[in-house]
Amino acid sequence: MRKASINVLILGWAISVSSIVYADSVEDIQHLADTGAINLAIRAIDREQHKPDIKPELWEQFEQQRIALYQQRHDWQQIDTHLGNLPANLSPAFSVWASMQHAQALIELGNGEQARALLRKLIWSASEHDTQQLSDWRRLILRSYLADGLAADAQTASLRYRQDYPAQAEQDYLLRARILLLNKQYAEAIELLEPHADDPTAGALLLLSQLRGETLASNKVLQASYRHLREKGIDAEMTANLWAVASEAAQRAGKRNARVMTLEQVLVKRQALSLPKSIIHPTSDDLWNAYLEYAVDISNKQQLLIGQDDKWLALADSIKQKQPIGARSLYAFVMLRGQQPEARDTAAAAFVSLLNSRKQGKELIQLLFTDSQQYKKRADIPEPVRHKLVDLALADGDIDQASEIMATIQKPPPGQDQFMWWLRRARILVLGNQAKLGVQALDAILDSHPKMEQLQVDRFMQVIFDLQTAGENDAAYDLFAKLFQHTDDQKTQREIYYWMADSRKAQERYDEAAQLYLKSAMYPDPKNMDPWAQTAHYQAAVVLAKAGMYQDAQTLLEHLLKVTQDPQRREALQRELQKMWAMQ
Repeated sequence: MRKASINVLILGWAISVSSIVYADSVEDIQHLADTGAINLAIRAIDREQHKPDIKPELWEQFEQQRIALYQQRHDWQQIDTHLGNLPANLSPAFSVWASMQHAQALIELGNGEQARALLRKLIWSASEHDTQQLSDWRRLILRSYLADGLAADAQTASLRYRQDYPAQAEQDYLLRARILLLNKQYAEAIELLEPHADDPTAGALLLLSQLRGETLASNKVLQASYRHLREKGIDAEMTANLWAVASEAAQRAGKRNARVMTLEQVLVKRQALSLPKSIIHPTSDDLWNAYLEYAVDISNKQQLLIGQDDKWLALADSIKQKQPIGARSLYAFVMLRGQQPEARDTAAAAFVSLLNSRKQGKELIQLLFTDSQQYKKRADIPEPVRHKLVDLALADGDIDQASEIMATIQKPPPGQDQFMWWLRRARILVLGNQAKLGVQALDAILDSHPKMEQLQVDRFMQVIFDLQTAGENDAAYDLFAKLFQHTDDQKTQREIYYWMADSRKAQERYDEAAQLYLKSAMYPDPKNMDPWAQTAHYQAAVVLAKAGMYQDAQTLLEHLLKVTQDPQRREALQRELQKMWAMQ
């Protein structure tokens, strides 16, 4: 009884943990978050945060904590979604706080115009005595101009801010420096930042200003960036900023190897990057271009011609141990520009394998193939890469992305068990809300396997159970009926009748369910009353009662009572019979 025994295990587990004390306060949830279990803390908030009209003050506290956790993991989109759909009748103080947090998230998302609309409402409604709040909101407006790359507006607003809040503006030299950089006023930015060169963030901005203002050679900027990166105590933000500056310095210096290496570094650290996108914004496409340029550089030195795919691949294979960046670049070139489809696929598989062996290589694979203009459609991604992307999405728990990519794959990778791969594909599609495609895949498996081994049948049924869980009971019923013909094992056939009955029961087609439960009970021996048959008889009685056929249900229960010896089960059957008598 595969599915039933699983349910018993789950029930037993649920009972054993029912006494666990869950996080039930803001403080408890914060303790969870402090351990690093941020996602668990958010789920605890989901469970404990009741409707705002019940305990509005507590609801607001939970919501503030939720937003703080989203900020901690840089999930600006979730903040935008949450704070863009707040209920009415919240306290004025919370509404002001929420608008400010929402504006900050919009700025991080690059939606400066929407952020300014929120901030202007706050400014217009503020009292003239709210000096600190007004200063904070005006500062966010400056950041919104930076987010949108509106250099002139940012400079004008900055001058007014300095006039109205001279003390704050003097302290906020980093914001002023960013605005000067956006306006290409490099000399002024250097003059402003030089007294603060020991500050890590100011140091990165100073190097960028010197690079773009051409007051320091690009080679020296690159070396200075490397030197700072080797220093102790620099945080994630500073590290990301320095790699971004180094990547631009490498490009200006014509150091193609360094350009690839620095871009790989900054892209996997992109969430910590605090330099505005309007000033510096390394992308996946920048890295693709860097791979191509470096590959051409290597091929020219080796006197290889474009189109000699095999020679490019052989060279990449020969240098991948000692020069992995060069090998990745050569593989990338053949993958993107190769003449032969087979060579492109070979290069793609080798590229992904080599990149996967690099630290944080998995993140780079996802960025390069899912966040790039090189591959606008999932189907355009080389098939060997799509197989890897499915594995990575599943490892991240992103079943929807795994399903979306899997829908574009029509054959298993070389060397894999074909049956198990096709079954895995079907299951991913079903779990990823693409049940129709999943059912088609399961039908195709049945068509190509007239008879199955028992292990195959068992695995196949597990995917049909997923369909039942997804509410696709018609499809599940039909697949069970077809699967019945693909096995000669009577025990399995007996179980199939039971699961078919489950589908009809879920559809409230109780009379059909009753017939199937009884088929399961009596197959292949109508007189058998083993534990399976007793369970099936009981389920038949339950659905017969739901169908209004109380006399039939009573007869089945009375028959069960005659053959059941266990005292507890007999007591349960007596209670059911009493219910039947009351209903008639």
